[in-house]
Amino acid sequence: MKTVVCNLLLIVTILQVLEAFREFHFSKEEKECIEQVDADADRIQDLYSRYTTPENDTQFNHFTECLWQKLEFLTENGDINYEKLKNSYRLDERLGEDNPKVLSNAKMLVFDAVTKCESNHNSLKADTPAKTAVKVQNCIADNFAEGTEVYY
Repeated sequence: MKTVVCNLLLIVTILQVLEAFREFHFSKEEKECIEQVDADADRIQDLYSRYTTPENDTQFNHFTECLWQKLEFLTENGDINYEKLKNSYRLDERLGEDNPKVLSNAKMLVFDAVTKCESNHNSLKADTPAKTAVKVQNCIADNFAEGTEVYY
């Protein structure tokens, strides 16, 4: 029995160590925006890694605005390009890694999540395009999470 418990603890420890060494990599566009808005990369990584991001963090808002403009999710006049989001929204690489059904349905789940946000676009409008982008990003994350509940 002691051997089984020790082996189990060893496996859990190994899994935790592997998770800790998972590297976060910024895309080319993300790196450009970090430099362009003179943001702290570690801070952006910390905030970016969260499921829901703060809507009142100026540095993160500017980073998100820059990135969404580069990806054409946000137009030059500050409007959200929902059609582009529905068809191009990039997913976090960890998304659904524990559930193949989520991964296989990710495109549909994102499309549905963005569509729900689009139907509430007036409530997501903020005083700056940067804040609006972050609010929409959070809306998509929340609706996506809600959509995946049936798979767990």
